[in-house]
Amino acid sequence: MAAGANLRAMSVRIQELPKRSLIDIAKQAKAIAAQVGVNAGSPLKGNKKRGMKLRAVDDLRMTGTGATLRIQGVNPAGWVWVNTGTRPHTIRRRKRGKRSRMTVPHPGTSGRGAWRQVDARVRTQVIPAVIREHVAWVMRG
Repeated sequence: MAAGANLRAMSVRIQELPKRSLIDIAKQAKAIAAQVGVNAGSPLKGNKKRGMKLRAVDDLRMTGTGATLRIQGVNPAGWVWVNTGTRPHTIRRRKRGKRSRMTVPHPGTSGRGAWRQVDARVRTQVIPAVIREHVAWVMRG
């Protein structure tokens, strides 16, 4: 009787494993994205001279046979700029007066590979650790 109860408890834990694992992965991935976003610096100054905040959001969807997780950087344009950089372009001159509408060349920026760092850390550090921890949880009973 005890072996049957243990097997049933293990099967219940296995059924909730995909959702539970993806929730833990999403939490850690968002924390890594926030940290990398702060380290990458703000790619743009707004009207109030504040930097653009780079973070991530998750979208967890349960399907009939499992679950899917999508992690997306927010503000997407800011992540693209700090990841791949920008080409040279013209910008409006920032001084006041008669020449304020004048445009000047901007040399562009080099990318810092910020989102690639997030992706690499999640794939190599977070996912294996979460899977190991949750498989151990199922086996422990």
